[in-house]
Amino acid sequence: MIDNILIIFTNTINIIETLTEMRAYVLKNLYMHLSMKYKIFIFVYMLIILISITLGYYSYQTSSKQIVNKVSMTNLGIVNEIRNNMTGMQRSISDWITVFSLAPEIQEALVTKNQSVNRLDSSLYSGPTASIMNQMLFSKNFDYFALYGGDKDYPIFQEATDGSNGSGSLKQIQRTEIYQNARKKNGASYWFSLNSSDTVFIQNNQNEKIGMTRIVRNIHNGSPIGFIFMGINQKTIREQYLKNLYDDMHGIVILNENGTFLLQAGMEASFTNPSDIQFKSIIHSSESGDAVIKVNGQNLLVTYSAMNDNGWRVVYLVPLSILTKELSSIKVFVFIIILACLLLSLPFMMVLTTIITAPIKNLVASMERFQNGNFEERVDIKYRDEIGHLSRGYNKMVKNVKKLVDEVYVLQLKEREAELKALQSQINPHFLYNTLDMIFWEAESAGQSQISEMIVHLSRLFRLSLNRGKSFTNVEREIEMLELYLSLQKMRFKDSLTYQINISSELHNYVIMKLILQPFIENAIVHGIEQKRGGGSITVSGDLIGNRMRFLIEDSGAGINADTLQHILVVQPESNINTDFNTNGYAISNIISRLQYYYNDNYQLRFDSQVGRGTQVELIIPAILADQEETK
Repeated sequence: MIDNILIIFTNTINIIETLTEMRAYVLKNLYMHLSMKYKIFIFVYMLIILISITLGYYSYQTSSKQIVNKVSMTNLGIVNEIRNNMTGMQRSISDWITVFSLAPEIQEALVTKNQSVNRLDSSLYSGPTASIMNQMLFSKNFDYFALYGGDKDYPIFQEATDGSNGSGSLKQIQRTEIYQNARKKNGASYWFSLNSSDTVFIQNNQNEKIGMTRIVRNIHNGSPIGFIFMGINQKTIREQYLKNLYDDMHGIVILNENGTFLLQAGMEASFTNPSDIQFKSIIHSSESGDAVIKVNGQNLLVTYSAMNDNGWRVVYLVPLSILTKELSSIKVFVFIIILACLLLSLPFMMVLTTIITAPIKNLVASMERFQNGNFEERVDIKYRDEIGHLSRGYNKMVKNVKKLVDEVYVLQLKEREAELKALQSQINPHFLYNTLDMIFWEAESAGQSQISEMIVHLSRLFRLSLNRGKSFTNVEREIEMLELYLSLQKMRFKDSLTYQINISSELHNYVIMKLILQPFIENAIVHGIEQKRGGGSITVSGDLIGNRMRFLIEDSGAGINADTLQHILVVQPESNINTDFNTNGYAISNIISRLQYYYNDNYQLRFDSQVGRGTQVELIIPAILADQEETK
């Protein structure tokens, strides 16, 4: 159960990852631009499909697991039966060969040189060993037998029941790995697979066999005196020991202790190498068990036994498709459920989405009419759900906006219009220019060159500050205006004021709000230089840092205490701008309002002041080229 849940969870994670990769395209270009009605419709449909697939998959996997577990238990019984049959066969053959090799006639023939083959044959079938030989012939435990010994290179005794002939040379046999393994067994049996193409042991082998070799030792001193080779046809094993235990859809594989294939029966499969069917874990397992592996693209249920006393392991193979064939009805059932759910939920979803989205459509339609200037617009509220709360808030907003338009906006427009007219009547640029020009020529006529210079500077300063009614100017003009303003103040304070302007030429083509730096300099003179005995200095610097402009205004004046600085930085209410005659710090407050209006929060303004040591003002604003500002 836990394994199935983990599989479902893993598959769900994979689905989520795939959907995440598609999210950018699907959500932006398809789903998110749909109406609420279709969003709900698609979401519920996808939910129904996901739940149906999850339940179907879970049911299929659970049923499949239960069937596999039950079949595995049955197969394990078959495997144990095959294992017992193979063990009995091995024990029967080993016991016969043990009795045969210990017979006095065999021992004497193996230690006697120039032993006659015919003499040994007659003694075996006529003497005390006749019963042993009759058992071999009638039990059909093996189909080929060869005994090597004495001083001969070929068998001193051999017997074949399947037409195989042509015994191999002992010298050739001794050079094989099979012979070396037999010697390592120290008198025990060594089993191996022998096909028809292997001519070392039998030159003319008629059938594929399972071979067994054993070293014969002297019963008196234990020294090796002979060598026995025995072969039993795989066909014989299938007919006598594996009958009715396999068919075309079930397979049996028998392995030796090294994992080498000894015999295959039943289901057609190509097992040329144990690694082909992932047998490594099975070979090294010390207990019986089962596993699902893939062979040639086909999933197989593999049930295997532990090794018997001779190191043989039995493996039973069943295609998983046979076990789960009947479960295919679950897949069809799941598909029918999904299709039925989709069809039956179609009218229900249409009604549900219409009920949910109808109030939203009414609200959207009302908003469109409100945007077109219908300030009497209202939405009928029928329910107290989220949409009802939204409609109630919308009605309240419309009412407040109408009130604002009727009572505040119109009144402020009239007020602004009156103030603008009053300002225009008070400041007439042509009148002021002509008056300054007249004063300049009067001063020239009187020989007052310094007054003339001051008037020229003032006139230029006034023209730059008006800037043809534009709110922005380039940094180069702002520098010129600062030069004119400070030169006028220098004429006023004489040696009590010194100043420097160190603004990088990189900034000349960038735009800045007009009169944004001058008020800081004015405050430095009024609140700093004038208040300090002996005067002071002012330094204005500016440079380009990335895509931002940084300006620094420093003075060596009297400094500003914390309370005064806090008062200066407070933004004045709009209603007090033109009515409050105490204008100390108003210019700074006005600058802050303008910065917030034009740059929102995309600026930095920092004050650092110490009483008696001076004040430092740092302003950082976006760097905008003049041509970029014109295209806005």
